Amino acid sequence: MSDSADVIRYAVVGCAGIGPTHAEAVETVQDAELVACADIDGDAAAEFADEYDCGAYTDVTEMVEEAQIDALSACTPSGTHADVTVEAARAGAHVLCEKPLDVYADRIDRMISVCEEEGVTLAGVFQKRTHESAQRAKRAVEDGEIGGLLLGDAHVKWFRSQAYYDSGGWRGTRDMDGGVMLNQAIHNIDKLQWLAGGVVAVQAATGRLAREMECEDTAAITLEFENGALGTVSATAATKGGTDRVELNGTEGSISLGPEGIRRFEVGTGEQSPYSAETESRELVEDDQEWGDAHAAVVADFVDAIEDDREPMVPGRDAREAVDVILAAYESAERGERVELDEVRDV
Repeated sequence: MSDSADVIRYAVVGCAGIGPTHAEAVETVQDAELVACADIDGDAAAEFADEYDCGAYTDVTEMVEEAQIDALSACTPSGTHADVTVEAARAGAHVLCEKPLDVYADRIDRMISVCEEEGVTLAGVFQKRTHESAQRAKRAVEDGEIGGLLLGDAHVKWFRSQAYYDSGGWRGTRDMDGGVMLNQAIHNIDKLQWLAGGVVAVQAATGRLAREMECEDTAAITLEFENGALGTVSATAATKGGTDRVELNGTEGSISLGPEGIRRFEVGTGEQSPYSAETESRELVEDDQEWGDAHAAVVADFVDAIEDDREPMVPGRDAREAVDVILAAYESAERGERVELDEVRDV
């Protein structure tokens, strides 16, 4: 850490896409100051630096050393996350890495190992965990409000045009991006596995049904959770009028969450017949955050974790859980059989 121990000297690597959201998040954190940015595109870095009044670089190591960077956000294309993280860690910077950590297990293994060896914090960005509705659902599961978990499902049925995939040569590629699971569905996959308590095995089918791209635009996965519950993931980036939700069903109740918050929360009253069970509604929780608020919460937690020498909200090993589900799903779709998550993990 720099000599100025009371302020975290912060940088953003990757000046397009989600980079500005991280810059704006840093500006809301009292104990952090955005002092630099880096991008392989010098013009992009210069434009970003002008907008956020910070130094511009094209080399991560040079930036960390010259600008005395304590921590940074990795906001580059997914397939470069491991390289950026390893370079930053070896230069001595803590890393908050955008989702996914990377697109291959060996790269994720490397970034986790190097950060641990260098004694720097590695955190992942799964900002949906900060939502009040997700926190309420987590408590409901842990406190047994819905009984023993039976089913956990995630549905991500969105639209991305062909022009979206054509807008960057890396989009939809296996080495740099992945398909609908690694790009669009990963947040709900993470929310589901976090709420339900972790996944041990999957069986999946994937398809490229409506878009010209290397990876899948549509996927269906069956899940086996650590606690014995079962579940599904349905995802596509090629539909119109689709849904976006996570649903948990237990022996005593059910919770359904959407982008707006908890849509439905029902628990049993104890009155039942052989064919039906009476339920009562619990209070719904609305998520009314503006875009960027959740990222600000993630950055604030990351900075606090560095200052307090504690684990962040989503440590690197936790941030890989959703990626492991997806990598196992890729393996399952290719092999046509059930795959355990331990098969895609080495660290």
